[in-house]
Amino acid sequence: MEERTLSSGRGRIPKKYAFVLLWLAVLAVLVFAAEILAPFIGAVLIAYLLAPLVGRLERLKFGKRAVPRWVATLAVLAALVGVVALFFFFSLPRLGSEIGKLARDGERLLASLTTERINQYARDTEDWLRERGIPVQIAAPEVGESGPPRPGIDIRVAVKQSLAEIKETLRERLVDLLSVGPKFAANAFRKVFMAFLILMVAAFLLIDPIRPMRFLESLFPKKYRPVFAEFIREADAGLAGVVRGQVLICLVNGVLTFIGLYFVFHIKFAVMLSILAAVMSLVPIFGSILSSIPIVAIALSGGIGTGLGVLGWIVGIHLVEANFLNPKIMGTAARIHPALVVFALVAGEHFYGIVGALFAVPVAVILIRVFAMFQRRAIAWHEEEA
Repeated sequence: MEERTLSSGRGRIPKKYAFVLLWLAVLAVLVFAAEILAPFIGAVLIAYLLAPLVGRLERLKFGKRAVPRWVATLAVLAALVGVVALFFFFSLPRLGSEIGKLARDGERLLASLTTERINQYARDTEDWLRERGIPVQIAAPEVGESGPPRPGIDIRVAVKQSLAEIKETLRERLVDLLSVGPKFAANAFRKVFMAFLILMVAAFLLIDPIRPMRFLESLFPKKYRPVFAEFIREADAGLAGVVRGQVLICLVNGVLTFIGLYFVFHIKFAVMLSILAAVMSLVPIFGSILSSIPIVAIALSGGIGTGLGVLGWIVGIHLVEANFLNPKIMGTAARIHPALVVFALVAGEHFYGIVGALFAVPVAVILIRVFAMFQRRAIAWHEEEA
């Protein structure tokens, strides 16, 4: 039988290789444009998050007429821009004040770390260790002392080095912190333009989501397109809970944390710490633990009772999240074993850093759903042959 071919400039290409060449062309474009893909990935993420809201608004009817999809899209995006604008309007002044206070407190801390203070810390540490029977070696031997040095550790030098490293690290971080404002102002126009570009691309995807999906389907032979459609359904079923649910839980976590820190316990840096808690809650398990450490540490500066109260408030938020928000918002479709969550987080952080940890669980959910899909197909094929 003669093999079907496609015409080319100098010869003929077997048709079975056409889709391979097509995928190679798409991958080449993605690799070539990798540095500018970030805003488009952001637009896809925003469109995916807002698609259910647009769909619900589109189904509303005024009289006998339904809401056009482009009207629903513009309304949802306008609401998003309004909410973000209100957030920045109310939080930026407070956040700027907290950053300034943090910088001033950091400068006072640096000024207090004098040589005399470091030596005092070293002596206090030596005394504390000696009381517990741990041998130490004084950096400068006493006058008239002879013989080999006493066994032990040079604790004074170690403490001096540690505090000096902390002091230098704090100084570098303060310089970075104070330079955030000027850098942000210098890049303000570029940031605004990038935000407008992301929203515009997201609007196009929300108004006409069918055409991009048809393009993706066209990259597969016809006999594999049902498999691709099933893959999209499985991935959406898993991601709907993880991505949309985790973002909503992130917002709830930030709001509840701010209420507790600002209105209940009157903790310093409430806005900054609430934003930190909200962002870190996007990383399951470890994010909540890491964000709780600075919150409780700052709360302890107001007393043991305040620290314990804040710790109890944070634990209460996580209990509400685990027992109410996760089952109601994320559902059971995307629920995976905690051991797999930890494995995905460790693997993602190992290979791609914090970005890998952020996207580890969604990728793991997709892989699990795809594995389940092919497992069902394999079982069906086995039953057909039997």
